[in-house]
Amino acid sequence: MRIAIDAMGGDNAPDEIVRGVLDAAPEVPNATLILVGQRDKLESRVQGFKNVVVQHASEVVEMREDPGRALRSKPDSSIRVGLSMVKSGRADAIISAGNTGALVGGATVPLLGLGSLEGVKRPGIAIPFPTEKGFCALLDAGANKNTKAVHLLQYAVMGSVYIKHLRKDLGDPKIALLNIGEERNKGTDVHKEAHVLLEKAFPNFIGNIEPHKVYGGAADVVVTDGFTGNIFLKASEGMSSFLMGMIRSNGLAHSADIQKSVERVEARTDYSVYGGAPLLGCNGIVMKCHGRSKAMAIKNAVKVAAEFIHDRLNQWIVAELQKYHTRRSWLSWFGGGSKDEEPEA
Repeated sequence: MRIAIDAMGGDNAPDEIVRGVLDAAPEVPNATLILVGQRDKLESRVQGFKNVVVQHASEVVEMREDPGRALRSKPDSSIRVGLSMVKSGRADAIISAGNTGALVGGATVPLLGLGSLEGVKRPGIAIPFPTEKGFCALLDAGANKNTKAVHLLQYAVMGSVYIKHLRKDLGDPKIALLNIGEERNKGTDVHKEAHVLLEKAFPNFIGNIEPHKVYGGAADVVVTDGFTGNIFLKASEGMSSFLMGMIRSNGLAHSADIQKSVERVEARTDYSVYGGAPLLGCNGIVMKCHGRSKAMAIKNAVKVAAEFIHDRLNQWIVAELQKYHTRRSWLSWFGGGSKDEEPEA
């Protein structure tokens, strides 16, 4: 297996990216780790590591750059080169802590992108979100802000495969639709239509879920559009940091026992433990790491990507989608129709 890592993307690139890759190298001996970036800043650091190589890319997409403009004007950027390696089969996965819009756009736009898996309408970012019961899969967390009901249905399918991969002991995951209320008639027209689709497609669909119940672990897969999901994620990150800061600044963590408890809570909510978030539905493994990622997050992202490749995550997604995307199923969900009808993408 071959994993491309964008060495130039993120607030702490390239130093922390390189450190993370070198830390991961001994733990994934069957993988070739390809650092993509400016050769003069990388090559001397990887000497002595048999399974780490450098692929030169002369340009860098900065974190605050306009994604579309950067992709067009910087064809030799580390993100574009890494994506092209996956598209051409020279790599099985790409990991980046860089510009999210550039990574998602570069992976999904026509011609330039990797293309979608068979049957996938729109890829979505899946987040392992911490709850009282462990963690759930939240998606979409930022890839697709203009969502249709059929996309939310597919996120439920892909999220179910993803969470069962992460939680091996989990049976049929409980699926919920993030909404402003639990009643079936709540939300936008898209929410109402998605509720109908999910209810008919999944016996384990528990209905709408309000944000505060996500933290309690009421659902294993929480489905939402990318705009709402990203706001929910960032608000949760901000509140977690705020509360931990308040505890420390007010002396509430003064005793050793309380300090240890605070550290355990922080570890549960630390994104670096989970490594990165996959962009599910792409024809290739695409992992987005937090922009502030340091070595531990990159190391864990490499290990997770290697597991996804080894366990054929994308093949499982395609197989599950095929169960729901037969023409007969579509017609029954949409109340009949001619045999040539199919819902709009």
